[in-house]
Amino acid sequence: MAQRVWRYDYGIGTIYAELDKSKTSIMDLIHKAFAIAEDFGFIRRVEVTTESIGEDAFVENYNIQGTGAFKPIDKLNITTKAPTKEFITFVEKHPDVRKLNFILSTVGVDEHNRTVLLGGAVDLSIYLEPDEEWGMNIFINTDIFVPLFWIKDARTEAMAETNAPVLKRLLENCLTRFPVTEWEWLDTLYYTETYLNLSVK
Repeated sequence: MAQRVWRYDYGIGTIYAELDKSKTSIMDLIHKAFAIAEDFGFIRRVEVTTESIGEDAFVENYNIQGTGAFKPIDKLNITTKAPTKEFITFVEKHPDVRKLNFILSTVGVDEHNRTVLLGGAVDLSIYLEPDEEWGMNIFINTDIFVPLFWIKDARTEAMAETNAPVLKRLLENCLTRFPVTEWEWLDTLYYTETYLNLSVK
């Protein structure tokens, strides 16, 4: 019997990308993150780290859905598609922001062809150290997009073919819309790169 593939905290991999900070700004990165997320699904949570206050110096939750992760959902409840006034004001008042973390959610199709909520599918963590290159980690927190963990059969193949393009589009958007100078896969499962086959070099 194949093990189910609905898992958090042990995803299919991470992409690390270096960013050209001479071609962007913190505000530009924030607006691009929201635009990229809208193509994927939505931003569920924002977390800001500053030098003076530390982690969770600013936290906002958005777009609360009426069901739990991996549960069937008929329609997404999207109320926030852009950074709030409070978020922008906080960043403007705190020039010592060192990290922006965006938790992205979307939907996928399960083995019964139901649309289900993927509550924290991807984290975008952007590092903004003043004396270093800026960087970004794209943490893929669930393997539903390429579900071949224990077995490759018609069911898992169908799920992968349906769900993988959603993730592929997000990753390619991140690597082309952000000012990425170079990137690499980290800690990937063996099928990740093959199935997603990113077109960004």
